[in-house]
Amino acid sequence: MVFQSVLEMWLKEKKEYVKESTYAYYHFEVTNYISPLLGTLDLNDVTEERIQEAVLFWQGKGMENGHALKKSTVQNLVTLIKQVLKFAARKGIMENTIIEIHFAPQYLEKGRKVYNQKEQAQLIQAVLDDLNYKTFGILLCINSGLRIGEMCALKWSDINLNSGVIHVTKTLQRIYSEKEENKTQIVITAPKTATSIREVPLSQRIRSIIGTLHFQSLEHYVLTDSDHYMEPRSFRRFYKQFLKKNNIKELSFHCLRHTFATRCIEGGADYKSLSEILGHATINTTLNMYVHPQMEEKRKCVELLEWK
Repeated sequence: MVFQSVLEMWLKEKKEYVKESTYAYYHFEVTNYISPLLGTLDLNDVTEERIQEAVLFWQGKGMENGHALKKSTVQNLVTLIKQVLKFAARKGIMENTIIEIHFAPQYLEKGRKVYNQKEQAQLIQAVLDDLNYKTFGILLCINSGLRIGEMCALKWSDINLNSGVIHVTKTLQRIYSEKEENKTQIVITAPKTATSIREVPLSQRIRSIIGTLHFQSLEHYVLTDSDHYMEPRSFRRFYKQFLKKNNIKELSFHCLRHTFATRCIEGGADYKSLSEILGHATINTTLNMYVHPQMEEKRKCVELLEWK
């Protein structure tokens, strides 16, 4: 039996009990990365050595315009392959095998970036000078840590000004689809994880700004004030153009979330509270992924040492 057949069997089983967006992710990774390199092999030839060769290829050329894939992406591909092999063993198609894969170091891999306090103030002022529904979305994300999909799915009914909280219950994303002619479709589903369904408090300043935005219906999407959403790639395009128009350093939209978390930590926020605001399952995720001490904070650490 060729490995491609096992991949298809695994995908068929997964489709029955994972979210549509998760299945779309699995299908995309299998179709674009795993199948081209390993799909034609006999199942017994999918050995540790062959998987290791694929890993080094992905980290070298990556099959993405000749550029290497991110190490995290390659690690996810290996995890999927291990799941498929475990599935094959469970089905009695092959023996259970233990595979140990090594990853090439990527010294030039970029770290996560955030806006410093001066840049953040510049961005916020640019929004206030040109306040509308879409620019308000930028302001809300840098003041709440919402993910872009959560922002695109947000309706005015999800914002309770009396209690001062945002109810995050949905995310909007474009996913890979076998059915659609253009191979993608928009889905609105529950957020990334169970802990991502949460209540996010609003600052007094944000609440007062919302009061100046005269929306037409509680059932309208915040970014458009209409019953039609704005999808993430369109919002990213608007965000990028807004930065360019206002001569603001371009960082990815997700860096607004990083910036929010970093400012909270710098201001002395409780880690557990911040973790829940961001919708993380553990505090470690918050600390490892979203807390970025600036150089002035690092300098304070070394200045604590007094010489006599």
